[in-house]
Amino acid sequence: MSCNEESGNNVNEQDLKISLVEDEVENPKVGMIFESEEEVRNYYINYAKHLGFGVSKISTKNRSDGKSSYFSLACARYGKAISKAKNSFHPRPSTKTNCKAKINVTTKDDGRFIIPRVCLDHNHVLSPGKVQHFRCNKVIDSHVRKRLELNDLAGITLNKYYHSLVVEAGGYEYLPFGERECRNYIAKARQLRLGIGDAEALRNYFYRMQNRNPNFFYMIDMDEEGRLRNVFWADARCRAAYESFGDVITFDTTYLTNKYDIPFAPFVGVNHHGQSVLFSCGLLSNEDIETYIWLFESWLTCMLRRALKAIITYQCKAIQAAVRKVFPESCYRLCVWHIMQKLHMKLGGLGQYKAIKWSLQNTVYESLTYDEFERKWMELIKEYNLENNEWLNSLYKDRHRWVPVYVKCSFWAGMSTIQRSESMNAFFDGYVHLKTTLKQFVEQYDSALKSKIEKENKADFSSFTSTIPKITLFSIEKQFQDVYIHNIFKDFQEQMRGLMYCNTSIIKREGSVSTFEVKDHKAGKDGGFLKEVTCEVFYNAAEGELRCLCHLFEFKGILCSHIISVMIQEKVNEVPSNYILDRWRKDIKRGYTFVKNIYDDFSNSEQRLQKNNLIPLLYELQEFGAESGEKYELLGDKGKTHHH
Repeated sequence: MSCNEESGNNVNEQDLKISLVEDEVENPKVGMIFESEEEVRNYYINYAKHLGFGVSKISTKNRSDGKSSYFSLACARYGKAISKAKNSFHPRPSTKTNCKAKINVTTKDDGRFIIPRVCLDHNHVLSPGKVQHFRCNKVIDSHVRKRLELNDLAGITLNKYYHSLVVEAGGYEYLPFGERECRNYIAKARQLRLGIGDAEALRNYFYRMQNRNPNFFYMIDMDEEGRLRNVFWADARCRAAYESFGDVITFDTTYLTNKYDIPFAPFVGVNHHGQSVLFSCGLLSNEDIETYIWLFESWLTCMLRRALKAIITYQCKAIQAAVRKVFPESCYRLCVWHIMQKLHMKLGGLGQYKAIKWSLQNTVYESLTYDEFERKWMELIKEYNLENNEWLNSLYKDRHRWVPVYVKCSFWAGMSTIQRSESMNAFFDGYVHLKTTLKQFVEQYDSALKSKIEKENKADFSSFTSTIPKITLFSIEKQFQDVYIHNIFKDFQEQMRGLMYCNTSIIKREGSVSTFEVKDHKAGKDGGFLKEVTCEVFYNAAEGELRCLCHLFEFKGILCSHIISVMIQEKVNEVPSNYILDRWRKDIKRGYTFVKNIYDDFSNSEQRLQKNNLIPLLYELQEFGAESGEKYELLGDKGKTHHH
């Protein structure tokens, strides 16, 4: 057995000093001492080269100062083979064989590094003659990097230069990197090349955009020395989309940090298809209260002082304080997903962590009423002696801001977390990266937004030109099939399917007001068993009012299977109009679709510019016509006269 752990015997450090010889490398041993993490890595990679295997770093643990306290260097074939192929009949090759060969490295009190455990056994064939192909050995030295940049600037093609490097080295096998690594480095160098003058280029870009479309909005915040500090902008289409979908937004600053360390701060909503829609965004130099106040005030100016109706953000005291100050009347809540992701960090050290985690998840996600949540929470705290846990106490104090049972009575367009903005951020991944410069980011932002609009246009086309077949004969389903967009109608059909699990009975009836009990059966987490959930449904036949304890309609704007079950039992064949939301309809032409964005291209005709200059007047006419019935009729008559 070649896996050894550090014994209690004293080890003579001098005897274990590494001797790196050109043709020979000493095998790793328990007790070896290294001066730095880089020295450990270089030693193990050199050792791996001689034996013929690749190296990867695993199981890293850092101290509070960011430096390593523990890590392992393992054979590159460490870990189990897991296929990531979408089609199981066409599996992708995997290099993993669950090889156990590795060394563990810990940091000593004096800052040096020691190996407390070694495993030398490999479960695969070693290939000393092919080590140049392992990723850990593909290193481009500074001389070659400089030549790559100069050749690229001079217009010399990469394949010519790479071939010369191969000839110079005496063959491909003697070159410690491939053409792909050279290509990746050149791409990175190009992206880093625009450094000086980025702020000015960004400002010029905004000027051009506003000249092309007067409804393009931006604000730039400079410090006392005239250096760029914060930026906020929104194009004409995004501003107009706020009219249709501004009922709920998500906000976070967790995604992009470019070469100037400026967090990306998008304001994101959801459109009629349930897709992410960007209203505006900012680039911030700081994440303190004053910066967020500046950003939110910029938003108010951009959106003509129309405050946010509802906002979802993550647990950040600075953001929460700025929201309370700038949007005092807005309904805001915290991201439940972000909070639950902290469980391991906050409670992982407790002896009964797994049981606490399960109980807490059940309390948060399965409680149907305030009383049920309160009871489960108190039982959890008492059973595991968590009365003095500050984090849990703070969560309980803010429960009305994040626990589903407290927030589901308000409309959130189905957005339960800030993962809506995270999905928007993922959309930008193909266009920007951590080293993108300011000017490049805004230009790529335009390309990403074009792609987003095209995706929405395709979904519109699909909803207008095709029909999703009904799954029942109920006229209620036909009513939603006729007016709802495809994605939302699919969600409604899920509720129709849920009817088979609902058992409805009347509790009491007083005149036109009735209360029903609906026993619903839902699959457990493993999908194997059904859990019974009881919901009460209130129905006022005279007023056409329906309410369910699950509050799905209030939360997402879609009728739940419990209400549908009651309507069917009461022989209600038509859903009252107030339960069909305009924001999910496909037969409404929304104002923002008339806004044709003029991006940073140079192919804009004079006629197109004139049309965009008239867009602000259209907004003013809409506002004028909505003020009263007479003004609406006046504009309507003018339109008819002009048409004839």
